[in-house]
Amino acid sequence: MESRRRIVPRAVVFALLLGSPAIAAPLQQPNGAAIPSQMGCDSGRPTGLAAELACECTSGGGCNIGPACPPPGPCVIPSGTCETTLYHQVNDNTCIPSVVEGLDPWTDGELTPETYTPTCALTFEVVSRGTARFKNIFGWYNVTGQRPATGDLVPMIDCNAAPGTEVVLDVRNDPRWTGGEIGFFLATPEDHGASGQCAGGDCCARVDRLATAGHVFYSQRALNPDHVGQQSIIHLVVYDSRITERKFYFAWEDTLGAANNDFTDLVTSVVGVECAGGGTACDTGMPGMCQYGVTRCRGSSIECGQVFGATGESCDAADNDCDGMVDEGLGCEIFVDCESVTCTGGLICKFGQCVDPCVNVACGGGETCLGGACVPGCNQCNGAVCASGRTCDTQTGDCVGGPGDGDAGPGNGGGGDAGNGGDDDGLGTSGCCSGAPSDPSAAWLLSAGLLVAVGRRRRTRPRRA
Repeated sequence: MESRRRIVPRAVVFALLLGSPAIAAPLQQPNGAAIPSQMGCDSGRPTGLAAELACECTSGGGCNIGPACPPPGPCVIPSGTCETTLYHQVNDNTCIPSVVEGLDPWTDGELTPETYTPTCALTFEVVSRGTARFKNIFGWYNVTGQRPATGDLVPMIDCNAAPGTEVVLDVRNDPRWTGGEIGFFLATPEDHGASGQCAGGDCCARVDRLATAGHVFYSQRALNPDHVGQQSIIHLVVYDSRITERKFYFAWEDTLGAANNDFTDLVTSVVGVECAGGGTACDTGMPGMCQYGVTRCRGSSIECGQVFGATGESCDAADNDCDGMVDEGLGCEIFVDCESVTCTGGLICKFGQCVDPCVNVACGGGETCLGGACVPGCNQCNGAVCASGRTCDTQTGDCVGGPGDGDAGPGNGGGGDAGNGGDDDGLGTSGCCSGAPSDPSAAWLLSAGLLVAVGRRRRTRPRRA
């Protein structure tokens, strides 16, 4: 097989961030082996993690893998919106593309974050099972500082779930969630006495088999049964999606004490999580409206992403153009400030008057008005997705209406949550929550900070005598 030359991908610019993510050094197993392994070839198509990620797309006609490129070219560059794009140069290996762009398995893989904060209803998906012998399962657990008991593991992807299978769970409203960070796990059916063999010939992993068969590997590497010494194994490489916010890919090796290092034994994704420390309000260090940010994960780093960009000034007692001055050059007659004004009932003070902060505020798709500001969320309502028949109260950030409220909407009375068909195990197909998260989300923190800042802006012109 011809050798493969890999080109470092072009930098990807994130509009919400103050900078671009740094290119990480390739990862290695403790024994020095580079991970993940390079692409292979099967029936004229590339194999490996890069090829799997090239099929994770939001638009286009399929996987972003270009055809072979015999001379003189030109070579076809796929144009879909996919995590990874693979294409050929003239006269390179006819099976294995020489160009890798987008999410690069060799430079963008991380061993962290190890723990996560659920921000929305989580969507778990099977991306690939590769060529694994084992039919593994995948799920989550509450982070406690020690290895969870078997009964505290919550499987989401069972052993028979095929690639493309999605399962949705609102972790923040699930009684099994203890309110803190969560981790993810893979469980196998491996025979305890025979490496790489299915216990009893049964290759289907289940939590109830773990006492006598199988092993568990965790996103917290120190909890793994083979994590110590030169013979230890890295079982998980994590990738932060380039095209979907709050989405991470988990690429696993599934054999105790051994690995072929392709990290495709099970590849899963989870949408709706931030790494620990992500999803909270932050200060970008810029003036005016540009100071408001929200922490986001970029690889293994936490960065403060700017929420509001500079716009033209308007008479609203805010520094819209982020130049350190308020309402300059507009002739705004602001005679009364808000230092001594107290507002109730969700109103805020502007120009000395208590007003509805969301009057005349029109927000774009994927945003909602909270406290007069259009803030990002999973969809709406402080990062929660309101279930069918329920709406977002933009003053409180609560999902209201429908079952459980006195103003239940038509067709929703008396039944279970409309968002999951009445399932009381928390599993459903809509990704809907029955209420706002118990903890404040970044959206709520941002709007609260905005209210304080706007309410205490100094007037731009002196009060008339």
